[in-house]
Amino acid sequence: MVALLVAAAAGSTVTYLAVGDHRAASTPAVSQTATPSSAPTTPQFSAAEVAAAKQHLCQVFDVSVRGQEGQGGLRVEGNLNVPVVLRMVNSATVVQNALVPAVPADVASAARKYISAALDTTTAAMGNTPTPEVNRLTDLAADAIYALIDACGLPR
Repeated sequence: MVALLVAAAAGSTVTYLAVGDHRAASTPAVSQTATPSSAPTTPQFSAAEVAAAKQHLCQVFDVSVRGQEGQGGLRVEGNLNVPVVLRMVNSATVVQNALVPAVPADVASAARKYISAALDTTTAAMGNTPTPEVNRLTDLAADAIYALIDACGLPR
């Protein structure tokens, strides 16, 4: 029963993240009167703001993934490994929350790929996806983890 509740909570988190992003994308923009300007349309951040944003994202990522080694796969003997799945969903969530506009483009790109790979993998593991496909997605998630580790300059 506990495993079912935990799996439902993890599924709800994934759904919330997916729907939340969709709602933000479908919200109509407020119309503004266009005035010619030489100012760039993208926000400008100081070097300190960029460094702080990168440091925060990398720190929450590091804390959320360290210690996962040796905890087993997403499925053990055909059963969902709930602690591993929850930790992976939690990690994707905290990285998503730390992904602010001031994060440098290379780190942001690696973070988005990690979030997507982690959620794809956990969604497949919680469903009826065949084990070989879950394993393939797990390999892609591992590659995304290493790419974000490298983008953050963290030790492997």
